[in-house]
Amino acid sequence: MVSGSSVRGDVSVAGAVLAGIRADQEVVQAAEASKLAGVLAWCELHVTEDPDRAATWGEAPVRLGGVGCPWVGEFTITELAAGLGLSLTGARSLVSDVVELAFRLPRLWARVQGGEVAAWRARRIAEQTQALSIEAAGFVDAQVAGFAARMGATAVERLVAEAVGRFMPDLAAEQRRLAADGRRFDIDHQQVSFAGTSRVEAELDLADALDLDAAIAGLAARLMDLGSDLPLDQRRALAAGELARRQLALDLDTGTGTGAGTGAGTGADTVDQPAEARPDVRAAQRRGRRDLILYAHLSADAIHGTPTSTDGTLADAMVRLEGHRDPEITLDTLRDWLTIPGDVHITIRPVIDLNADLTSTSRFATGLHREQVILRDRTCAAPHCSRPARHLDLDHIEAWDDHGPPGQTRSKNLAALCRHHHRAKTLTSWTYQQLLPGVLLWKTPHGLRHLTCAGHTINLD
Repeated sequence: MVSGSSVRGDVSVAGAVLAGIRADQEVVQAAEASKLAGVLAWCELHVTEDPDRAATWGEAPVRLGGVGCPWVGEFTITELAAGLGLSLTGARSLVSDVVELAFRLPRLWARVQGGEVAAWRARRIAEQTQALSIEAAGFVDAQVAGFAARMGATAVERLVAEAVGRFMPDLAAEQRRLAADGRRFDIDHQQVSFAGTSRVEAELDLADALDLDAAIAGLAARLMDLGSDLPLDQRRALAAGELARRQLALDLDTGTGTGAGTGAGTGADTVDQPAEARPDVRAAQRRGRRDLILYAHLSADAIHGTPTSTDGTLADAMVRLEGHRDPEITLDTLRDWLTIPGDVHITIRPVIDLNADLTSTSRFATGLHREQVILRDRTCAAPHCSRPARHLDLDHIEAWDDHGPPGQTRSKNLAALCRHHHRAKTLTSWTYQQLLPGVLLWKTPHGLRHLTCAGHTINLD
């Protein structure tokens, strides 16, 4: 049995813990409001009055937020991103929300700075008002300011929709038109699972959806007829791939009926032909075919089956798939992909020493140079930038000099940069140097220092 004094003591301790949590929440909310105010001050220090001076290569002013927000220098946001540990996209989103609140939703901004509305709630509202006219945004601000602390996302969406209907009839009509036709077919290549799968989400015409369902169901049934013992869901997924490739190297048309799926007027004599001999299949293959290039990186031990554990057994071999956020898949998954029926072309490139200092007399990097830098840097070498290096610029860390000595194009003087960070480094006082192969020390115009290596960033300040 628990005594009354013990219960009272427990309640007292729990109350103190709860009070501490609430105090921490107030501190966090005040800090977030102060952070937004600091971002606004940073932007106001870099406002430009001449938005027409944008150039193809030079710094272009940008206006984030809705109509009526100020223009700021684009590289201002670049340094803010580095300072806050954000990607460029994340920093642009933050600046957009801040200037939207400060210049177009002033009542809501005042509530945030007064500690009455959490910053994250205000930002969620600001995200939805940036496409509105000044009048429509003002209407939302007047309606939402007193209730933002307890308004849900659905209520905000309804209020924004009402503002569009009242003040922006043309946009309202366009939104109705788009809503009436919500067809889409989305495949998320950027979130590849450990098993090497991607998610597909679609909204189709009913007739198209029924036809697609029937085609996949039929192919899944034929896979079972051919001996597949996989569950129905997995067979349907495999059937979708077969349907996409439009090739029947394993002839899934096992029946000898009147040619379901062969097209009207083909006749029964075409059903028994090999798939690759049928003109309709060959034409479909030509129409639907496209080259798919995957860069898979694996060790020689994984390829040759060399024991990789201390007891002499072969550990599970892993393969890094370049791009698609660089997921890792199993070697068995890669083998499955390479054994898909049809034309699969495999190119094995020689191993490149990522520490070697390759040199060229040309201003432009050779193919070997480019491949080495891509494999070494993996992403844009700038702080917190995750754009894959495969299609980026190669920058001379020490600028190319037409009258300089030969050998300026060398591994120790090259880095992969996206076009934005390449321009920032060239046009502003961003500087960096390579300490070791792929290890770069960056310094921003205001003295912040960052160390980057193979897609990772360390803030040295």
